[in-house]
Amino acid sequence: MLGFIIRRTLWTIPVVLLATLITFVLVKQLPYEQDIFNNPKYSPSQVKALRELYGLNDSFLVQYVHFLRDLVPTHVGFSTKLRDLVTFDLGNSTKPGALRIWDDIVAIRLPVSMKLGTMAFIFAAFVGTGLGVLSALRTNGPIDYAITLFSTLAFALPTFVTATLWVKYSPYYGWDTWSLRIGPILLLGLSIMPYFTRLVRASMLEALQQEYVTTARSKGIPWRTTVVRHALRNSLIPTIVNAGPLFGFVLTGSFLIERIMNVPGIAGEFVSAFGQPLDNKLILVTTVLLSVIIILMNLVVDVIVGWLDPRVSHD
Repeated sequence: MLGFIIRRTLWTIPVVLLATLITFVLVKQLPYEQDIFNNPKYSPSQVKALRELYGLNDSFLVQYVHFLRDLVPTHVGFSTKLRDLVTFDLGNSTKPGALRIWDDIVAIRLPVSMKLGTMAFIFAAFVGTGLGVLSALRTNGPIDYAITLFSTLAFALPTFVTATLWVKYSPYYGWDTWSLRIGPILLLGLSIMPYFTRLVRASMLEALQQEYVTTARSKGIPWRTTVVRHALRNSLIPTIVNAGPLFGFVLTGSFLIERIMNVPGIAGEFVSAFGQPLDNKLILVTTVLLSVIIILMNLVVDVIVGWLDPRVSHD
């Protein structure tokens, strides 16, 4: 198992580098230089100083290497706050005011988005798995039909519709208190809960028809024990495999929730970065950080699947 974890971790490194390279290339195509340097208020000397400040006189490769260097933590400590736990030298925003991207923006707002996405994901995973198991055990019955109908409605309703309705008819939205956080967490969790429900239901139905379940029952093992120890464990494997992409989906989906329900996450800064003047550095940093988080989540999923199914870790 240890060798499997080491191999998966080593494979993650080139994937992260490739993700940063693709993101860097795409963001560099944005016309941010025209937004900054075509300002008639800037003198030629000021334009030259700004180009030096943002490293725009360097070659593409040098700029990319400098960006990778900036992604290496300059300080790692012991704290519950992200900005005190780890520090990066990500430079300044190109917006007026020249805010520090890490200290003033990302380290403050990204933890809020991560907390919202993580709690919504946990809610969706537990509730969706429970409904999926219940639906499989009561297949083709009233409970199964009711759960299927509920999952279909939750999947069909767009997040911006449910969030807008919630804001219109409920005062409980925001992030200042736990009572206000229920709304954003609930609605964001409902956006991915149907995936868990349908995946677990389909996997459970398949697992319940396998020979090892019949063998366990023939040995006199109680039905509840057979379901929990045998059918449920094997049915969770395809669900966990899809957990990484689903976590990425819930993180990006939280942007709509944050904007509509007044959650002070990274979404507001990310969206405003596309305004005039274009803040390409913040766009680049936010996109790369989210990509790295999703890649690391997939690594965790691979390790869990290898633990649940030893055949995977021995391949």
